[in-house]
Amino acid sequence: MAQCGIPRIDQLIAGQDVPPVGNDPQDRAAAGLVQDLLASQGASGMPGVLEESHGSYGAKTTAAVQQFQQSKGLPASGKVDAATLQALVNAPATRPTACLGYLTLVLDLEATSMLRVMSLTTQFEGGGRFGALNLNTDKAGLSFGLIQWAQKPLRLNELLRKFQSSQQQVFVSVLADGDPARAKGLIAHTAKTRGGTNADGSTTDSGFDLVKEPWVSRFRKAALDRTLQAVQVTAALEAFNTSFRQLQNFAPQIKSERGVAFMLDVANQHGDGGAKSIFQAVNQAQPGLSEPNLLTAIENESVRRVSSQFGAGSNEARSTHNRREAFRLTPLLSNAPFSIT
Repeated sequence: MAQCGIPRIDQLIAGQDVPPVGNDPQDRAAAGLVQDLLASQGASGMPGVLEESHGSYGAKTTAAVQQFQQSKGLPASGKVDAATLQALVNAPATRPTACLGYLTLVLDLEATSMLRVMSLTTQFEGGGRFGALNLNTDKAGLSFGLIQWAQKPLRLNELLRKFQSSQQQVFVSVLADGDPARAKGLIAHTAKTRGGTNADGSTTDSGFDLVKEPWVSRFRKAALDRTLQAVQVTAALEAFNTSFRQLQNFAPQIKSERGVAFMLDVANQHGDGGAKSIFQAVNQAQPGLSEPNLLTAIENESVRRVSSQFGAGSNEARSTHNRREAFRLTPLLSNAPFSIT
């Protein structure tokens, strides 16, 4: 498996003789990774990356570790030694999330800078859930997965095609109950105008009403399959790298990890064209802004556009404001220059 970049965790995985992860204030990164893996196993009460208690190995974390250890027949020490960590990695996740520990230790992906940014972006937006579902609340049909591949703009069809080409047997088995004709029909339906939806996001074919059962359960099942999770991550990274190349062309003054992550999140929400339009509107109105002030102005313009569509007090506007602010202010992102490797 790939290294996650957190020394204590990588040492435990490698079988080195190091202390287990426990209530050590000096090792919050390792504790946070343990909390993330516990959350993927369905443990309740584990803090997300934006919460102050993320990385604080207190009573709830200790109890969750003990419960997991007991379920696997391990000594219930409440601390994560090599055997417990290996069990956390190997056990099928019931609520898998794209935290860095899961991506590296479970899916065996290299811990690059872009993987880190992608991981944080998905966690900021929707908890990093592989099985995140939006059942047409935004009139875009079904939106699914880490970066909410939506039916209406044909992004869901792009992801389904990647599932089909990369893991055909799994795709047919999981998303079509083993019926190749149904799998072919799903691809064809989501390739139609607006992804097979009407103007309000409702389906044009009752046989492929993806926001209802049995389709909802099929997509939830797809989110639990590790091979399809890896396809999601690959597809997300492709989208982020495409957005990053475009960003370098129209906004070369945005250079920090924070700024790049901020703009990639804007592109994920508004599309690459929308991100460019927002940047250009701000840059023309207020040329020469420093990067921090530029990000603030882009946040305001992004929220303004969402508010004009959904209403100033709408959930969508508040969510957009919170996302932009999280990226601007979180200590999880660096102000140092961003390197794609």
